[in-house]
Amino acid sequence: MPRITQRLAASFAALVVAAGVFAALPVGVVRPAAASPQAAARSFGGARGLLDAQPSLTRIISAELRAADDSQQLFASAFSAAPDLLAQLPDRPFWIDGSGPRLRGELIAQTERLDIYVGIGTFSPEQIAALAPQLEQILRDNEYWYGQRLSHRVSLGFFRPAAAEINGARGIAYTDHDRAEVYFAGGEDIDRALVVTAHELAHHLEKERFGNEAQKRADTILHEGLATWITGGRWLAMVGASTWQERGQQLRDAGVPLRLATAEQYGANNAYELWASFVHYLLRFYGWEKFDTLYASGRSRYPGSADYQGVYGKSLNELADEWRAWLNS
Repeated sequence: MPRITQRLAASFAALVVAAGVFAALPVGVVRPAAASPQAAARSFGGARGLLDAQPSLTRIISAELRAADDSQQLFASAFSAAPDLLAQLPDRPFWIDGSGPRLRGELIAQTERLDIYVGIGTFSPEQIAALAPQLEQILRDNEYWYGQRLSHRVSLGFFRPAAAEINGARGIAYTDHDRAEVYFAGGEDIDRALVVTAHELAHHLEKERFGNEAQKRADTILHEGLATWITGGRWLAMVGASTWQERGQQLRDAGVPLRLATAEQYGANNAYELWASFVHYLLRFYGWEKFDTLYASGRSRYPGSADYQGVYGKSLNELADEWRAWLNS
């Protein structure tokens, strides 16, 4: 089932697609050091777990940030300050042998879990090949924050916007088929493309966690909200916020209605960010166990299809009222 990230930023929605044909490049292989295959422990506030396990990270974070109540802000600070240390944590995954599904374009690199393809009219093969270690790191950062390890290879492709099956889509995660595609023209902001990449890879971690059938019928508030939340510091940095609470407040102050079920009426970006803020609220105040149960209870992609009443003893509207009060606090 395709998972769609639409119009990540309106400022680059209308751009000229560059045409061109490039020669096949040799596949670049980025192999990791040997490491333990043990999966990261699942806990809300993955950054705190990282800091406990890696004292050198703790030393570079100020006492004020280490005491911060909002773990997403703490993670964003740790991520910004020491990405190399995050990469050196001892439970890095082993190389997964084999190949992901074949995509159009050229296979230009393989990392621990990713087969990376590039088509025409997008970023150059040289650009993407140079980013291959960073793409694997994006997946690893998602894993450490979410606490879920990807256990199979995924093919990741970069293509021109016109190649998207759905008009205006910037990224699609085909989780049924172990592939993800990102759609940008060659002259566009590659950093924004990396945020889309992180979001689409997050959908693959959702599938890993909940299974294909549960993900297919997941409430879109939770499905897209969780993937955006997993993207975490990268997405927040793009929009100039330090926490999902702050981002919700920014949208409120900009006049965006804080209505979860109809959020897409006010733009896909706004919807994803409001839903991520709501997911953050649920995780912070009710914990992972209830959230996982809620996610798995979804009956369709329709916003609000999950069993909020059965899991929390409160309706979606009641929980949304609590979330809005939190944003206003």
